[in-house]
Amino acid sequence: MNLESVVLQGRYEIIEKIGSGGMSNVFRAKDLKLGRMVAIKVLKDEFCTDLDFVDKFKKEAQAAAGLLGENIVNIYDVVDEGRYHFIVMELVDGITLKEYIRIKGKLDITEGVSIAIQVARALKTAHAQHIVHRDIKPQNILITDDSKVKVADFGIARAVSEQTVNANAIGSVHYISPEQARGGRCDARSDIYSLGITMYEMFTGRVPFTGESTVAVALAHLEQAMTPPGVYNNKISPNLERIILKCTKKDPANRYQNITELLDDLENVLLNPDKAYEVSGSTKVIKAEDTAMLSQVEPIDDMSDDEYERGEKEDEDEDDDDYDEEDEKMDKIMSIAGVVIAVIIVVLLVFFVGRFTGVFGGGKTDNSQSKMDSTQTTMPDVVGLSEKMADKKLSDNNLQMQVKSSEYSDTVEKGNVISQEPKSGEVVSKYSKVSVVISLGSDAFDISKLNLVGKTKESAESLLKENGFSVDTKEEVSDTAAKGTVISYSPTKPKNGERVTLTVSSGKKITKVVVPNITGMSESEAKALLETNGLVLGKKAEQHSATVAKGIITGQSLAAGSSVDSGSSVDFAVSSGTAPETTQASSEQQQQSASEQQQATQQQTQQQATQQQTQPTKATVAPATAASNYRYVGSIDTNYSLQDVIGPSSGLTSVKVMIRLKQTVNGSDVYSTLMDARTVTGDTILPVRFRTIVGANGVDQGQVEIVNVDSGDVLKSYTVEFFRVE
Repeated sequence: MNLESVVLQGRYEIIEKIGSGGMSNVFRAKDLKLGRMVAIKVLKDEFCTDLDFVDKFKKEAQAAAGLLGENIVNIYDVVDEGRYHFIVMELVDGITLKEYIRIKGKLDITEGVSIAIQVARALKTAHAQHIVHRDIKPQNILITDDSKVKVADFGIARAVSEQTVNANAIGSVHYISPEQARGGRCDARSDIYSLGITMYEMFTGRVPFTGESTVAVALAHLEQAMTPPGVYNNKISPNLERIILKCTKKDPANRYQNITELLDDLENVLLNPDKAYEVSGSTKVIKAEDTAMLSQVEPIDDMSDDEYERGEKEDEDEDDDDYDEEDEKMDKIMSIAGVVIAVIIVVLLVFFVGRFTGVFGGGKTDNSQSKMDSTQTTMPDVVGLSEKMADKKLSDNNLQMQVKSSEYSDTVEKGNVISQEPKSGEVVSKYSKVSVVISLGSDAFDISKLNLVGKTKESAESLLKENGFSVDTKEEVSDTAAKGTVISYSPTKPKNGERVTLTVSSGKKITKVVVPNITGMSESEAKALLETNGLVLGKKAEQHSATVAKGIITGQSLAAGSSVDSGSSVDFAVSSGTAPETTQASSEQQQQSASEQQQATQQQTQQQATQQQTQPTKATVAPATAASNYRYVGSIDTNYSLQDVIGPSSGLTSVKVMIRLKQTVNGSDVYSTLMDARTVTGDTILPVRFRTIVGANGVDQGQVEIVNVDSGDVLKSYTVEFFRVE
């Protein structure tokens, strides 16, 4: 699909292709009416033929067009033009979260939580309008050049999932919820599950479930227990780990029931990463100070639960000897209980008085706390937080943030705090000012803006030098990139004046192939045979012949059996039939003696061999053969089952095959096509039925071959006998 320079709807000018997915191609375009750059997603041809799918696709996209949010890739238009169905959307300059994880390995905790919060906000906007994404994964989450997060493809996954269950169409199975895997009903909790898997990958650099097939991965989501993310990254706090594990519960009833609950917990983790708190909908976490207080109170006795239960059962089995004895025992118990209660009260009073007066210090931190009065507070840590989040955290602790300066940083993302003064943990006066340094981001240049890939080496070098970079180049073999064009570059974000290395295509890898004999064939037969052997049918020259039928090849530029580079062209000569003057020639000229004709033929053959050795690029003419009034004919009538080769899953596999005749003529293999190449499924019964096969004169045997066109392998060969007929 080449739409470059096309103007759709008289408004959207296609500039270049920037991506491709399972169901669409994405182009950078200019909205000529509003003068802004946009992205246009165009459905691939195979989806355009299904009118029901196209209708669902457009309805879902139109519904998603109503979503507006700073963390959503906004849809501007849904239109058709001829056979094209396309969506016009916001153009986002940046990379996908998947690419970002691949670059960084594991994301910083603060950075990753911030990304998750922005994705959750996008989902909150969509869920409020009853739109479920159904395909949340790092590939659909974009990070802009200014570090903002954008979620793409809202509403589109539903149309695709209703049309097909193909894994390439509905997204990666690594992020699919258990209910989606079993084909059940999806709701907002399915998006929460997929976001949980995405968070798992952000902080560990891996997905929780892998397998040899999509089915194996889907079953893992349904049945396999998840390894806690903290096993792979000890920087993940217990609070954050509980959030991820709650998102990814297999039963939707055990997950967060709405995105707001998840968003609240993520914001709490970001503001207070180490503070114990109650995860929404789960068991309350006992705070550290509560544990310390409980440890000061001694237990009433040392009995375990089992011992207590056994003792209670023994008491029930004993007989009541006498009322007075029981009354005496009760008096003793009450006396002991009174003493114990009194002791507890005294201990608690002493503990609280000690805490209040500072008698019970015990450590450096407690001493500093005991010295604090009501006008002081402990400085929190805001390094790594965004400017807005840092300001809120300091404000919550009765402090004022003051931006001291801004600096470039390769490690702290733009807009986040690089350093603070005073440092975290220090005791400071309430309402005092805290100086922070804010990151300007990296001062490295993002080369992707120059769109170097696909440009010629000279053009790319010129652009880099114009932007102040020095350039090195290296070559690499490529089967897809044209020779002399840029395949890749490094580094991706060099600093000003740094050296950039361009990797330039040296073209396809050259391999040697053997030239087949195409004399005696038609042009179409010769073309098919040459392409099967990695060669190209070249220029045609015509020559009159009184003995070779019109349209039949009489000679070739590269000698049969010679070894040449793959992709080489084979020029050829073809008979144009009897020359006009030949039909008016005298009978004496037509009846040249056999000995003279044989001598001329031998001389011409020697000249042809010499020309093929010294000038292999020029077409030569094969020697004319004597006309005959008979031919050699054979036939075959059988069937061939491709399943015998491909196996039991053949119905899901397709193969491109052709049927040809192979004969040995004058020591060389000669091929002719019986059935042109066609694609069939592996469970096809292929009929091999040819009632009349005309073979080479004088050759009484040949092989009918079924050939895999893509690999060149002969799948089956049948020997056919040929008989001379008048």
